[in-house]
Amino acid sequence: MALGLGIDAGGTATRWRLADEQGRCIAQGNAEPLTGHLFSTAAEERARQIILDMAQEIMRQGKPLGIIAGITGLTRDTPSEVKMRSLFAEIFELPQDKVFVAEDMWIAYLSYFALGEGILVYSGTGSIGYYLSETKDVIRVGGRGNLIDDGGSGFWIAREALKTVLRKEEESPGEGWATPLGRSLEKALGGTDWNLVRSYVYGGDRGKIGSLARAVGEAAQADDKTALRILREAGEELARLANSLTKRIGPRPVALAGGSSRLHPIVAEAFRHDLIVPVEFVTTDIDAALTAARLAATLNKP
Repeated sequence: MALGLGIDAGGTATRWRLADEQGRCIAQGNAEPLTGHLFSTAAEERARQIILDMAQEIMRQGKPLGIIAGITGLTRDTPSEVKMRSLFAEIFELPQDKVFVAEDMWIAYLSYFALGEGILVYSGTGSIGYYLSETKDVIRVGGRGNLIDDGGSGFWIAREALKTVLRKEEESPGEGWATPLGRSLEKALGGTDWNLVRSYVYGGDRGKIGSLARAVGEAAQADDKTALRILREAGEELARLANSLTKRIGPRPVALAGGSSRLHPIVAEAFRHDLIVPVEFVTTDIDAALTAARLAATLNKP
């Protein structure tokens, strides 16, 4: 059976799918977050180990004859791209022409649109607005990382929530953590002691912090006003990305994707409300890893 392996590597997890030539998913799984930031020997070794661990699990299901991987932080036509492609080819014992690696947004875009067709706004651990032209030129807005922006992302949502709860604690001790938002964060963090919170935030990576956004979504489901406000503002931040691209390339259908955009309906509602022009709005969640797997299966054809 000719199989294709699709990989969607984000800041929180790496998702993989095996598909046959008919596009059917025959196996799937998750692995540790994999990044394209191969700027040190340590980073390369970590990437190698993640791919090795993933390969051991995948090869028990079947050997892929083609791989397409979308990897966060990876820039095409760079030494990191060459290294990443080489790692996959070496570990899966494939010719390099059967391995295609690109930034994760490249694969995500093609899951929703044909080249040049629409605008994709993605909110996961980070956030970005993305357009892939008919000539495969990329126009992006946002996506500059949590230290600069990433407005509306899971990291941004988690940071805003923690900041709000901790400031409330400073004003009125005991009141911040007593709210539905505070209790949801407490459960996710494992406690409220500042040393514990500090260790969680500053001892982890951006994906770990971004995962706290789920606690904000849970609090919003309980009608916590602060959580709802933060998620509404997240939708407004994401709409800014779509509007920036609309101003540059003109009106196009817009897709809002990513786990952080699904935390509560208010995110999509605020996003749609803030779009500067009425356009087709896509909210269907599409499996980018499966899209990549289906494309990878076609790499086996002459």
